[in-house]
Amino acid sequence: MIFLPNTLRRFPLLPGCLLFWAACSNAGEQTQPVWKYPPDLPGAKVHVYKRVGPVELKAWVFNPPETFPSRHRPAIVFFFGGGWKGGTPGQFYPQCHYLASRGMVALTVDYRVKGRHGVPVGACLEDAKSAIRWVRENAIQLGIDPDRVVASGGSAGGHLAAALAMVPGFEAKGENLEVSSRPNAMALYNPAVILGKVDGKQQLPAEKIEDLRKRTANRIQQLSPYQHVRSGLPPSIIFHGSEDQAVPLWTVRKFQEALKAKRNRCELKIYGGAPHGFFNTGRPASEEKMDREQQWYASTTRQLDQFLISLGYLDGQPAIVACEKNHLNLRTDFSRSLAKIRNSHKAHVAFMGGSITQMNGYRPIVEEWLRKKFPQTDFQMTNAGIASTCSTSGAFRLRQQVLEKGKVDLFIVEFAVNDDQDARHSARQCIRGMEGIVRQLRREHPGCDIVMVHFVNPAILGVLDQGERPLTVDNHEKVARHYRVSSVNVAGEVSHRIRDGRLTWQEYGGTHPGVAGNRLAAEMICELLDAGWANGGTGDAAKNRTPQLHPLPEKPLDPGCYANGRFLETGVQLGDFWQHKVPPWDTIPGSFRKQFAGVKCFYNNQVGEDLKIVFRGSTLGAYVLAGPDAGILEVSVDGGSYRRVDLFHRFSKGLHYPRTVLLADDLEEGEHRARIRVSSSRNRESVGSMARIMHIVAN
Repeated sequence: MIFLPNTLRRFPLLPGCLLFWAACSNAGEQTQPVWKYPPDLPGAKVHVYKRVGPVELKAWVFNPPETFPSRHRPAIVFFFGGGWKGGTPGQFYPQCHYLASRGMVALTVDYRVKGRHGVPVGACLEDAKSAIRWVRENAIQLGIDPDRVVASGGSAGGHLAAALAMVPGFEAKGENLEVSSRPNAMALYNPAVILGKVDGKQQLPAEKIEDLRKRTANRIQQLSPYQHVRSGLPPSIIFHGSEDQAVPLWTVRKFQEALKAKRNRCELKIYGGAPHGFFNTGRPASEEKMDREQQWYASTTRQLDQFLISLGYLDGQPAIVACEKNHLNLRTDFSRSLAKIRNSHKAHVAFMGGSITQMNGYRPIVEEWLRKKFPQTDFQMTNAGIASTCSTSGAFRLRQQVLEKGKVDLFIVEFAVNDDQDARHSARQCIRGMEGIVRQLRREHPGCDIVMVHFVNPAILGVLDQGERPLTVDNHEKVARHYRVSSVNVAGEVSHRIRDGRLTWQEYGGTHPGVAGNRLAAEMICELLDAGWANGGTGDAAKNRTPQLHPLPEKPLDPGCYANGRFLETGVQLGDFWQHKVPPWDTIPGSFRKQFAGVKCFYNNQVGEDLKIVFRGSTLGAYVLAGPDAGILEVSVDGGSYRRVDLFHRFSKGLHYPRTVLLADDLEEGEHRARIRVSSSRNRESVGSMARIMHIVAN
């Protein structure tokens, strides 16, 4: 079950910006089955609520998790849109998942439509009434309070939800009409509520009226909710876009006026610039469109939650937060780390990244915040930040530097800047490195909550200023979406604030953030964590919950990702001139970082002498210190021809630069034998032919 917790808003300067990215996080591959007909809705129990001849009409029921023990829970029934001609019950899959996580029984139901069954609108309404009646007749089995049933729907489905409360007749033969089909509340998304005349005059265009006449089989007035407004109707909330061309905004304004004139409660939420169906999410689309739809989804869902709280149907606070920009993405809750912190009073928090993580910056602020928030907890803090390293290095060093230090409960990772300016990764390498890190963690420690952070440099900022998506951020986000990893887009927030005049690049502090920049990043991370923990609750019941482990998608985004990255501990045979010991750094020109002072290296500068390696996997690489004298390696795998790999980096001129170079990639899985030798060729900027390899790496 997915929980989407609400932020505690500890840092008021930050715009609230937590988004749910639908219940299935991979738009292209996993959400299409939701939108097909009939839909594939994981997590639902399927019931047949009605049979009409050979047609079986189904209800997909989403139950709250076991942490909601009541057997008399409120229910909400969703009706899909599609002009009474098409559509699919999968339309409201995300809303069902969310509301079930909040304690409601959520249903999305099928009904007959013109395109599939050749029926007019009256038959659609008949089925909708049958669905509500079935819910009440089966209230005990479904664990539902029959006096707290909400009808909801979009467009044509919104019409049905409203008509349930207002329009008489259209009852199915043979049903027990003593069981009411009238809902206790309505939640309407761009609903078609005015089909007939207004104040005795036809307000809709002639072609629209003719279309409605055909769809309703000449029963426009009888099926128009507006024509049946009266006192004593259930409370309602309406969500509508100002740019809706299918259902004009004036129709719902007029409808609300009529309801309120009869002393009915009706809230109208208007979304500026939003088109028809703006609240939908999960359909394949451009990422820009998906982001905007997700924001509208989050906002409408939060307002629906607040409406249901006001009715007494939900408790606590909304578990989703809407935002103006997609700079924080909460894709799942953090109940696993919360349970560990609360139950054992011990937790392992690991940070991985480049110099932004290694330095005295955002990381110590987050560490101190955690200790103050949970003073009874003994935190083990692991700093796996190493300046200059990219996500490729991270995937290979993760096991030794993080996983082997004990079970990880919370993991915070950043590599957007280093993958950009240090490694200059392609899109593929961005994915292979970051996915390798995430996939290893999900496999080894499935209870670990992960936060991905995207920092910013001038190049990334320049891309954002052009209204485009930076390559590293974009591809790391693809990994985050695939694995439902929550993320903090510091780069996007900084760009947004600079454009608004609330921040300058100098105030932020540059690529290595200053005090203000690190504080901003830490506050964003802490806000996301607060939100992810907000639904954990309090008291013994919350402490005794056993959160589900994070799922591991069967298929990776890239089959060549470094999900089995590791340092080779065996299988390396030294040649006569190769040595494996700590280099004499005090005699070697060039700057040197003290953290590598005691690290043994395979090193050699003698041309043509082989280092032999036996390994299993598809990738072979070298984690090196490449200084002013860095040479070129020649590599042969399984007796093949030698290929050259230059160790020298543009930052090597004055520094023994840590980097991972790939010696062979995309090999067939299995055992391989490689030979490495120093080439007689040399980078024109290097002053030597030295190889200093801290670790041979394989995947």
